[in-house]
Amino acid sequence: MDATHGRRGGSGVVKRLLLGTLTMLCLAPGVAAAGWAEANGGVRTFDAMVELFRNEYWNPVHVDWNAWADEHRERVLGAGSRDAFDAALRRMVRALDDDHSSWSGLPDRLDLPPLDDGPGHLPLGPPRLGVQFAFVAGRGLVVERVFPATPAEAAGLQRGDVVVAVDGAPLGERGGLADANSLLLDALEAGAVRLDVERRRTSLTVDVVAAPVAFSRAAAAPFSVLLDPSTGYLALPTFNADGVGVQAHEHLRALAEGGAVNLVLDLRGNLGGRLVELGLVLGAFLDGDWAEAIAHDRVAWRARYERDERGGVARLIADDGAVLAEARIDDPMRWRGAVVVIVAAENASAGEIAALALQDHGRARVVGESTSGNVEAIRGFSLLDGSRVFIAVANLRGAHGLEYDAGVIPEILVRSTVLDLARGVDPAVAAARRLLGALPFTPDRHF
Repeated sequence: MDATHGRRGGSGVVKRLLLGTLTMLCLAPGVAAAGWAEANGGVRTFDAMVELFRNEYWNPVHVDWNAWADEHRERVLGAGSRDAFDAALRRMVRALDDDHSSWSGLPDRLDLPPLDDGPGHLPLGPPRLGVQFAFVAGRGLVVERVFPATPAEAAGLQRGDVVVAVDGAPLGERGGLADANSLLLDALEAGAVRLDVERRRTSLTVDVVAAPVAFSRAAAAPFSVLLDPSTGYLALPTFNADGVGVQAHEHLRALAEGGAVNLVLDLRGNLGGRLVELGLVLGAFLDGDWAEAIAHDRVAWRARYERDERGGVARLIADDGAVLAEARIDDPMRWRGAVVVIVAAENASAGEIAALALQDHGRARVVGESTSGNVEAIRGFSLLDGSRVFIAVANLRGAHGLEYDAGVIPEILVRSTVLDLARGVDPAVAAARRLLGALPFTPDRHF
């Protein structure tokens, strides 16, 4: 999770420190080694990284740091090239098994996707619909998510729709997701496409023309809808984007103005992100401290949301009172109705902490799947050769004593599958609505 630029009514005001800064470090060279490492500063880089973990890792006794270094030294320093050196360091850091710390190597060698690449399991390249698909054999492409402001949204496609044919060509007998999606993309490149769609118990046709889609922005955008006249639904796919907190408040205000008094907050698939953005989101439901960061057996900083004459502000505050990071919102929303949060097993980091903080404050109930408690905060460091390493520098717990690293434990355990979606149902949303009292629990009711 990271803390970065927040917004004041949409413009950034931030300090980037504990979770997002890059700190330059100069340490003395270690033992000599023959070959590539000796000739290219690899010994110094190795020793500097080990010393960083020894001094900065949140749990000083997580491992025996000397033994960890000794176990990997020969493999790392015996690397015959920069690529092999980075690969050995990545394995070394992964051996810590904390799911947050990582070795990134040199920035100009990172294999990063273009800004607007789509979801990793879909073939990339325009033209696009703006949909995340799954595949069900015998049926076709199942819509898992429709991204906002895309051709798919404009054409009226919905989550749970099953695209059974493209220009009359059936998809259910294709070899899998890649095969079915390839047929769709080929058709889209040729121009307008007619999709045969099954939506629960009805069949319809949808005509659509693809267009370039900025997936990195669309995939991060919150999404909301009224499930019924008194129940709102808000999905937050990530906290790792500027403006997520402000957008969440805007969606909540629109839901309230539309008549919603109850809320289903869907965090499934949220892998975390910036703590100050999470803080702004939580500010719609609570005030005050919502997390403590523990490092070297003491509270290093606290996460807090409060209101002042300028609006709402989420801050990370050090033990000495210094503000490490903050984000602001001019016109904060306060949601006073009931809330049920949905989580899935893959939720991590701030994607878990959101549900945990609301639980810790007694502000929400939770349904879904148990999570792993992967709630460490990371900080980035740069070494003299330009290499980057990210280190888990704190472990988070609740302001009221809830142990966040135990993970989210839902009141109702429920899992939604692609087969459920293909049937037009979402058991997790149905369970949340039952808990809210919005309707009796009926498995066949659609989301």
